[in-house]
Amino acid sequence: MRRDHEFERAVERLYAAFAHRPLPPDMTACEHCVDPADVALFARTPLRELTPEQLGRYLMNPGTWGDGTELPHLVPRLLEAYATGEMEHWLWPDAVTRRISGQWLTWPAEERDAVEHFVRVWWRLTLAAFPSVTPAWDLLTAVAELGVDVGPCLAGFADGPGEGPARHLAEVIDRWSFGGSLHDSAEESMRRWLSGPTPVDVLWTAVGTSASPEVVAELTDAAEHARLLRGSLVAGGPLGVDAPPCP
Repeated sequence: MRRDHEFERAVERLYAAFAHRPLPPDMTACEHCVDPADVALFARTPLRELTPEQLGRYLMNPGTWGDGTELPHLVPRLLEAYATGEMEHWLWPDAVTRRISGQWLTWPAEERDAVEHFVRVWWRLTLAAFPSVTPAWDLLTAVAELGVDVGPCLAGFADGPGEGPARHLAEVIDRWSFGGSLHDSAEESMRRWLSGPTPVDVLWTAVGTSASPEVVAELTDAAEHARLLRGSLVAGGPLGVDAPPCP
């Protein structure tokens, strides 16, 4: 990820918001599933120095390593590590947001705001370049797991400059229409957005401005796919049962 000043500020805001959340003195872990030595090393490692391997092993053991009380302490490092690409070999970002979704609405507003702000900055930087460290679909899935409105993320496809947002959009449409799904209300938001004109418009606009024949072909195929998908959703076909009417 291209780290800019806004991103750095968002990272520091995360660490500041959760600075009062210490790691529980006795992290519970199943000794049959997790080496006690790994748990002990994890507990004495400063938060910002936790490695991707340590974080990955922790995430790979939900229910057998930790009881959830450790999550607020770890959130800044986990989100930072995924956003910067350190965790590319360890699951996906929704491994974090799914874990915290059951408790984060009870956190103080300062902490929730810091998480949402960080995710917004992460999304902006993701769309700004193609390919990006985090595929847009993976990050959209993670945002949906938090239960927050994905509308601003979807709107971002039309707001960003260059062809990067359109290329990310092409991948998102492909992933969603071939078996991908979003959590709860985000699924309906996605259907509503895809049934409107914006996705097709974004893709065709990028077709008209791209100087690469390969990208033009890629986006042309995506625009046609989006057009057909929109028609199916509006008609209430297999991909769009009870879809809202096209605006």
